[in-house]
Amino acid sequence: MALVDHAPFLGPDLIAFTSDSRIDFHKGQRSEGPFALTPPQSEWLRGAGILSPDRLVFPRQVHGDRIWRAGLEDGRERGVLEADAVVTDIAGLPIAVRTADCVPVLLFDPSRRVVAAVHAGWKSTRLQIVRKTVADMGREFRVLPADLRAVIGPCIRRESYSVGPEFRAYFPEDVSKTPAGLFFDIASANRRQLLAEGLRPERIMDLGQDTFSDRNFHSFRRDGERSGRMISVIMMRGV
Repeated sequence: MALVDHAPFLGPDLIAFTSDSRIDFHKGQRSEGPFALTPPQSEWLRGAGILSPDRLVFPRQVHGDRIWRAGLEDGRERGVLEADAVVTDIAGLPIAVRTADCVPVLLFDPSRRVVAAVHAGWKSTRLQIVRKTVADMGREFRVLPADLRAVIGPCIRRESYSVGPEFRAYFPEDVSKTPAGLFFDIASANRRQLLAEGLRPERIMDLGQDTFSDRNFHSFRRDGERSGRMISVIMMRGV
């Protein structure tokens, strides 16, 4: 089993993890229609505690700011419905995002029992997808930001993420100039959004893992089109 376990920080009544490069969730069994998990993907998910992988919900990620509020039957829309965040209050329903350098953010409110999975590439980060997800959880489920716990999972880090000059206007507080050029701290940008939306600093965990330099993770910037995808899953256990 190859994963980064987030449950110790987020809460004991959760299953929450990010896979690593020993399993690839980039492609399913077919190229069209809903994402059909391959037998190895399903077997791996069962080993990680997702005993009904066919219920797994994840969107077709489009680097936007749409939020999907997932229900029990939404596994049939897996990989089809366009969104970059998934939210649910249904225990036993696993939700996920897939990444290979972009930031996976997992959120849990233990009081209201609501979870979210967010895919934050630079475009979605510029659109403030994390802030909008927290706000949506408040509107739809009466979640208070101060009650939320958040994990910033494995992603490309500042020292590996060289960018063009336009990023200084997009993210003035998170782009550093060095002799080697400009570098963007996308994890810091998303942490900043969580804090701005009202999360408490001690309830945000940033794992600090760099997908580009650490070959235990998939990286699109490092490997190009042949790169695989990690999956970050969160699910509340049944009560």
